[in-house]
Amino acid sequence: MKYFIFFLISVSFFCLSCKDNKQKETIGVLPFFQKTALQQIYPDFEEKIITDSLSKVLTDSTFVGRFYREENYNPLWIKKDMIESAQIDSLLAQIKNSETHGLNPDYFRYNEMLSLFDTIKIGKYANEPAKLYSLLTKLEYLATKAVVDYSTGLKYGFVDPKKVFKSNYFLAYQQPDSAHYQYLAENLKNWSSIIAEAEPKDPVYSQFREELKYYNSFAKDSFALIQAKTGKATYTINEENPNIPLIAKRLMLTGEVPVTDKADSIYSSLTPELMEAINQFRKKNSYPVEEEVGKVTIDALNRPISYYKKTIQTNLERLRWKKVNPYPEKCLKVNVAGFYLEGIEPNRNATVMNVCVGGSPNNQTPFLESSITTINLNPTWSIPSSIIQKETYWHIKKDPNYLQRNRMKLLKRNGEVVDASSINWDEVNPKNFSYAIRQDPGSGNSLGRIKFLFNNPFAVYLHDTPSQRAFTYKNRAVSHGCVRVQKPMDLAFFCLEEKDSLYFDRILYSVDRSPISKEGKQLLSEKQLKRVDNIINLKKGIPLYIEYFTFYALSDKQTYFADDVYNLDKTIRQKLMIE
Repeated sequence: MKYFIFFLISVSFFCLSCKDNKQKETIGVLPFFQKTALQQIYPDFEEKIITDSLSKVLTDSTFVGRFYREENYNPLWIKKDMIESAQIDSLLAQIKNSETHGLNPDYFRYNEMLSLFDTIKIGKYANEPAKLYSLLTKLEYLATKAVVDYSTGLKYGFVDPKKVFKSNYFLAYQQPDSAHYQYLAENLKNWSSIIAEAEPKDPVYSQFREELKYYNSFAKDSFALIQAKTGKATYTINEENPNIPLIAKRLMLTGEVPVTDKADSIYSSLTPELMEAINQFRKKNSYPVEEEVGKVTIDALNRPISYYKKTIQTNLERLRWKKVNPYPEKCLKVNVAGFYLEGIEPNRNATVMNVCVGGSPNNQTPFLESSITTINLNPTWSIPSSIIQKETYWHIKKDPNYLQRNRMKLLKRNGEVVDASSINWDEVNPKNFSYAIRQDPGSGNSLGRIKFLFNNPFAVYLHDTPSQRAFTYKNRAVSHGCVRVQKPMDLAFFCLEEKDSLYFDRILYSVDRSPISKEGKQLLSEKQLKRVDNIINLKKGIPLYIEYFTFYALSDKQTYFADDVYNLDKTIRQKLMIE
């Protein structure tokens, strides 16, 4: 009888243990009598062999190598008591999720890890212990390196623009430092928290991710191609053409036209409403608004959806480049690719205008940060020697009156004015041309009536221009490197610390423009309105950022695409393996 009672007690204890163990399993605690799947397949598995293997393989001085050395090469992932493969399965899911950040999971060797782990889990190497330990060691290393690369890249960017674009990027970006790697070393066991902490929290970054999600929602990347008219012919308002419904169907994809299955009948002609939708599309792609549809717009409409996906992916990376000096409350941003300037300051609407930027490869506008410190009214223009040799010399050679017509003076290096007619131009060539050329201030000056100076080693600045037509071009990369601004007086007003309307009227009057305030108009009529000095030194410099984004958001919270005029996006995509 006592044996029977003992048996009942034992069975009851076992059942209670089973119940308790089930509870433990649900919270991730392994029952002491149950082997993991890995142990069941490989019952002779020894963690120490992984430790020994890591000590032989990781002999370099990289962060991962140093981490394991300081941890006595104890594995982080491949442990004897690990439950199934929960940690690595979870990591693989995180790496797969990198697609939502515009990344390619294979940048972190995702498919290699997945294939490796799957073959190990099915027991492929049950009879090949040497191969098994070699692959487990590799998996251990790849998993740790993926966490380090993923979290570091999310926090600081995966591409270093200063290394990749040495001749373009001169903004100060944060770089991972010793404190960052110390943080990783101390927290790698909580790897999911590291990745979550590294994700950019910038609202614009989140907005870009949502846009990418939208374009990723398209099941296919194709649609009926729209035919442009030949030559310079265009589609015009109320014109009927079989391509008009195709335009409407294309605009349904990106949301400018409501989705309908009756596009062929509703949009058989180019209605004013459809033209308005086309212009919305143009604005979203940083193109000028027009009242006709030519080849340039048709080519843009024919871009595949993958174009937009890749463009967003590329600019998510640009947003991950964390500035040392983030945008202050009041600052100026110039987006070279978008051909616009935006001035932001508290409690005021943004100041936005078109700009023209550097055109040829040798004259590209540099990307930099500085501060506008001086406004120069009625500037003279000292023509750079490169422009003299390549352009001005030949104009003078062809037209003896060129200098006089353009109010330019020929100067010796000491500043003495030289009579151009006294020079034997047959003996002068671009290489031995030893004169300077200066254009007088006033109407027709290439810098217009005002320029904005900021410290930089490239001798570039923002300035007015008499060539206003260029601001209507689709491609406004037409300057020699400086930034031409469409509304220079609006920019001057933005730069003023105190918005004194009378003082601003004096600035206008100084460049031969009419005052706009009632007081200014009154003083002008009484001939009492005074000009200001041509050099205005600002009490506080206005922070200026000249950057390059082919997908961007303005302060209106809308997103826009821009053509890659400097052909920089492809290099970033190649580095990220998303090309």
